[in-house]
Amino acid sequence: NKYQGISFLLFDMETPGVTTKPIKLISGNSPFCETFFDNVVVPKEQIVGELNRGWDVAKYLLGHEREMISGGGLGDGAPSLGAQMLGSIGTNGLGQLDDGLLRAELAQFDVDALAFKAMAERFTDEMKSGKGHPAQPNMMKYAGTELNKRRHELVMAGNGSDALEWESDASKGGAKARNWLRTKANSIEGGTSEVMLNVIAKRILDLPGA
Repeated sequence: NKYQGISFLLFDMETPGVTTKPIKLISGNSPFCETFFDNVVVPKEQIVGELNRGWDVAKYLLGHEREMISGGGLGDGAPSLGAQMLGSIGTNGLGQLDDGLLRAELAQFDVDALAFKAMAERFTDEMKSGKGHPAQPNMMKYAGTELNKRRHELVMAGNGSDALEWESDASKGGAKARNWLRTKANSIEGGTSEVMLNVIAKRILDLPGA
């Protein structure tokens, strides 16, 4: 087994030899760091789980991380992205969003968001009852992150050039643009979308050669 031989070890960030360096993202923020280990010594008693079975622990943690990241697909709980865009897009004489093309995209997004919410609730119930598939977090992560990216693409489109403003108090420090850029990392962190699709193909769809 290619995963045998990996052990999961905890360490204190204050341990001698452990240093970090912030990574600046395209959003201008630095929520991530590179971590460097120079001759770091950690007591073997800090192993989590069994020796050489660390991948089991990592998979468990990854499942929770992917579920957490997928939560971006649910947004802020607002019932409709289209309703949130009324102020920036305006309405036509029929009371509809005054951009037919964008209106259709927003309607499709709202339908997909409701479908994702239903899937999330079903998976949560199945996991609580012990009937969930181990690869369901991969489905959640892929669907949720791709949905969240679409959400912010639509926010940027609906707010036009105003959404590109980067620093003023009116834009809350370019919140829309920075949040949009931040979503690009959603499809990388916790496992890339491509990796998620590979796992789904292999473990859920049981496709040959996956």
